[in-house]
Amino acid sequence: MTVQNYVFTLLIATSLRTATAQEAAPDSEAPLPANNTDSSVRLSDVGRGFWKNLHVTGGQLTLPFKIRPKAETQSFRLTTDVTVGAYIGLSKRLSEKKRHSITIPFAAGLTFVNLNSGNTTLDTKLDEAEVVPGITWCFGAILQLEQYSIGLMFGQDYASEVGNQWEHHGQMWWSFGVGFTFARKNE
Repeated sequence: MTVQNYVFTLLIATSLRTATAQEAAPDSEAPLPANNTDSSVRLSDVGRGFWKNLHVTGGQLTLPFKIRPKAETQSFRLTTDVTVGAYIGLSKRLSEKKRHSITIPFAAGLTFVNLNSGNTTLDTKLDEAEVVPGITWCFGAILQLEQYSIGLMFGQDYASEVGNQWEHHGQMWWSFGVGFTFARKNE
């Protein structure tokens, strides 16, 4: 993309954002600023009740582990089947004065499934752990409190190549995470 195309696209996006903000809030006391640099799409910044401060957001999501139920013992098993993907979701600011918000993400991504002789019924003998690709979908909630975040996700994995021979193929799992933002732009 050339610099001219980039500037032209930026000008159109800014003018559309300004026009949309003015149409959404013709009676409001202060229209939305035209130089809003937030990467998310606002559903309503000037609404009332639940719709106030609700917007569509997206980003990348990494799940380093999953907790899966064990059918035999009614307990759980922690697996390191890493998922890397993208999410799109709804985010709502919970406080006007502090950076507190909640996001409900829906995600899909690539999963690296760890196979061994204990979790698959393959005909071949697995002497070492083998990794095969798979796909994952998941949903959950992420709570952001200033620079901290806490998340809880639920989803399913589908392993390629081995399919139903992997014991966790298509079964529900859950995962949680705690995060810290080291650098954040000023709001």
